Amino acid sequence: MPDQLRSDFLGCYGAGFARTPHIDALAARGTLYDRCLSPAPICVPARASLLTGTTSLENGILNNGAWLRPDRRECGLHSWPELLSEAGYRTYAVGKMHFYPWDASEGFQVRSISEDKRQIGILDDYAQFLASRGKHKQHAREFAGYHENGGACLSPLKPDEQVDLWCADRAISILEQHDGSQPFAMMIGFPSPHCPYDPPPEIADLFDPADMPPPLPETRESEALRPWLIANMKNPWADIDYSVFTDDQKAKVRAHYSALIHIVDKAVGRVIATLERMGLHKNTIVVFSSDHGDFVGDYSLVCKNFFMDPSIRVPMIVAGPGVPFEIRYDTVALSDLYPTFLELAGVSPRENCSFTSLLRPPREEPRTICGATHRGFMIEKGRKKLARYVGGVVTLHDMEADPGEQLNLADDPGWHFTRQELDAFLTEWQVQESIKGHSEKAIVYSAESKPELGNEPGILGPGWRRPYPFSSETTRS
Repeated sequence: MPDQLRSDFLGCYGAGFARTPHIDALAARGTLYDRCLSPAPICVPARASLLTGTTSLENGILNNGAWLRPDRRECGLHSWPELLSEAGYRTYAVGKMHFYPWDASEGFQVRSISEDKRQIGILDDYAQFLASRGKHKQHAREFAGYHENGGACLSPLKPDEQVDLWCADRAISILEQHDGSQPFAMMIGFPSPHCPYDPPPEIADLFDPADMPPPLPETRESEALRPWLIANMKNPWADIDYSVFTDDQKAKVRAHYSALIHIVDKAVGRVIATLERMGLHKNTIVVFSSDHGDFVGDYSLVCKNFFMDPSIRVPMIVAGPGVPFEIRYDTVALSDLYPTFLELAGVSPRENCSFTSLLRPPREEPRTICGATHRGFMIEKGRKKLARYVGGVVTLHDMEADPGEQLNLADDPGWHFTRQELDAFLTEWQVQESIKGHSEKAIVYSAESKPELGNEPGILGPGWRRPYPFSSETTRS
């Protein structure tokens, strides 16, 4: 799971300029899902949703400044590594997970940690590795080209010191030490190609900015959203001003982004080669996806947060024994991986899980996918996408006729009924998920005595004690 990787910068998704042979080979021997959406396109919300199989409204994580409740297990909310560990799996996490605190296990039995490239103060395992080389984490403003190239800069680290290859090497070391008598589940969180766009010079030189596809033009709606992003990127964590974002800067950013993806591809290749060398590929499912995308200059934006495709459309590749070699064109969601992992391990997800296993055949009816962040809400059904943003911007796009989202149909009279239908679906979803998000506060109303719920002599009698937090796994009357 690389960080902030949009699908259309991979060769297997049609990027002729990409250098991703190992990821492309993985796609060629498995199932490639053409349209996978990350409905909460921000690092922590996307990861919290994937970890627990809940939407961002249900789990309450709408931005990077929040995390799951410490007593979530008492509320009946279990992570997939917890459930797989209980089912007899050895569970490993390598690289970036973006948990709070950063060294929390969240169900993984073994962690080797390298957190976000922006969180330079975290003394994780990768920081210790750099210290052993006489080096340390640095803010990208210290790197050559950072401000003048719109965030595209050159890392002073040697290629073998680069964080994604370190993650691959740590994963390989764990695999080599794994006891083969026990099944394993491993998640590798590569910190790239998340900004800063900082490949080492020898990798950056492989990509010519002139070869990059031109960015999508600004729209009236993106211009209305852009001031928030400019203000956000001026904060100390990024310390960069995108008030002016030139074509040359955009091309440079896209080239450096591609260079980081090339490094991720090398890392993926190393891990897959190890699986093959150890014979583990014969009974191992490999999944490649990402938490969200990156605008890298589209609409004069960078990073994510908004619901246009460069931000929410991510790769989804599944390969391994029993997986068909095909391209699927039905729309799926990133957190569909939660029930997928459980199904592969023979574990049943809870009844009200919001997502669907990727192992199930495509639905006959178009999939409805909704999402929420601190910037707004979105819904896509049948390739018609509606988004409502903080501040009042509303967009409606026909993703088949207008994949670049240049023509906003929200106020088009001919699309009134489509907007009305999508609005109704989205409102219903918001209400349902908000109720689920407060299920731990539920009161089981019954005039009868229910000792197993702790309400003897009954909710109507004196002295009744309310069970809190209420768990969805508790027997209901």
